[in-house]
Amino acid sequence: MVKKQYNFTKADIKFRKHIEENGGERLTDEEFHNFIKKQKKWLRGYVEVVKKWATENPCEAEQLIRLVNSWKEREKNQKLYDELAKIKKLSIAEIEKLLTPILEKCGYKNLRFSKPEFGRGIKVEFTVQETQTERHEYDSRMGLQNLIKQSLLTTNWKLMSEGISYHLGFLQGRLIGIENEDDLKELVKFRYNL
Repeated sequence: MVKKQYNFTKADIKFRKHIEENGGERLTDEEFHNFIKKQKKWLRGYVEVVKKWATENPCEAEQLIRLVNSWKEREKNQKLYDELAKIKKLSIAEIEKLLTPILEKCGYKNLRFSKPEFGRGIKVEFTVQETQTERHEYDSRMGLQNLIKQSLLTTNWKLMSEGISYHLGFLQGRLIGIENEDDLKELVKFRYNL
């Protein structure tokens, strides 16, 4: 009796190994060949049903494509989404509560916020007073800037790029609060070099 030869692909062999490891028994080449044949027949039928459904329901099919693409994008950028999940979305009152004790401990008092500007994010100007009169202007500005940046690192707020200005013991700067998920992604990418 001549033994029949089967041309299994690498994917077939990998799948066979998976089946055998999880099923507990070894399959003969013929059993596996018949199993694969049935699976391919079922899959072709399934593909035809899906094609028919997609043709009859183009809007739903487009939504499904977008959903699957968002899953793929999320899987591809898992580190970004992990960091994004850690971001605390704080209100301006919570930011004031967070910053006030930190700033006071380091010699800055009377944190005040101005009226917010609404647009892509919420921009708000702030002022504080320097209480350590022996500290030089540059040290005062850079100290406050670093303190605020570090304090806001895990939040949806950041110090705006113009930094901090100093005038006769008053320090002034602007913060931006971010709500939009796409903007938050950009913030996380920038902070963590992703």
